[in-house]
Amino acid sequence: MDSFTTTSFASKKLNIFIVCGITNIEDALSACQAGASLIGLIFVPNSKRFVTIEAAKSIVDAVRQFGERNDRIHIPNVREHPSSSSGPVVALIQKTRALENICRRPLVVGVFQNAEIDTLLSTIDEVGLDLVQFHGEEGIEVYAKCTVPAIQVMHMDSSTVLDNANSLTKNAVESLLGRDPIAILLDTSVKGIKGGTGITFDWTVAKAIQSVGIPVIVAGGLNPENVEDLIVNIGPWGVDVSSGVEERLGKKDMSKVVAFISNARKAAEHASKMF
Repeated sequence: MDSFTTTSFASKKLNIFIVCGITNIEDALSACQAGASLIGLIFVPNSKRFVTIEAAKSIVDAVRQFGERNDRIHIPNVREHPSSSSGPVVALIQKTRALENICRRPLVVGVFQNAEIDTLLSTIDEVGLDLVQFHGEEGIEVYAKCTVPAIQVMHMDSSTVLDNANSLTKNAVESLLGRDPIAILLDTSVKGIKGGTGITFDWTVAKAIQSVGIPVIVAGGLNPENVEDLIVNIGPWGVDVSSGVEERLGKKDMSKVVAFISNARKAAEHASKMF
């Protein structure tokens, strides 16, 4: 499958915290203060958490000021690293490690779903996004033309169980070929709705995928109450939360954001002592 394998990726430290669906500066800065690695802005037109270009630019400016930077963060092109010839999983791990180091200052990721390439590129440039997250059926050509690193989303049906893990793991490895994402994110889909469902999938699938060395970010139905269970039993590389920390649609409850990240960190610390 790949020249690099590992018996379990669960022992790797939790490193990435994404607070997605941010719609305003206040929530963005509060999430940064709480320890978010990535601030997620949604550019999917039919999303209830859609942000305009103007609002997005203001949020990006605020996050940059928080991180004491003036421009987009440069993430090294690890595709040129000699060891990347070892295979797509090794290349992915190199990129996730680079992202870990860069995320010491919060970054802004734009969420897209089957956007026209011209719209995608102009939004990246005008807003100043650090990364993008592809939530649709974007092909290899879109990844190739994208001007910033991309997180690839794999959609897990809410009825998916461990019986499907072998095929899903094979798909995860094969999907790395050509697309060259900086990270893999698993999210729940329900009846054709891809993401934003507020529903969890069978987390043991995430554990199975990580068992071949692929670090994953888990999204879908997470909240301050269940994130500890995910961290202790599955040990993902990252977590992504949106509706689970909202006060109301499009407005975050900062006490929930703080609790989510705090509970995740404590669980990760506890889990590390178990290995």
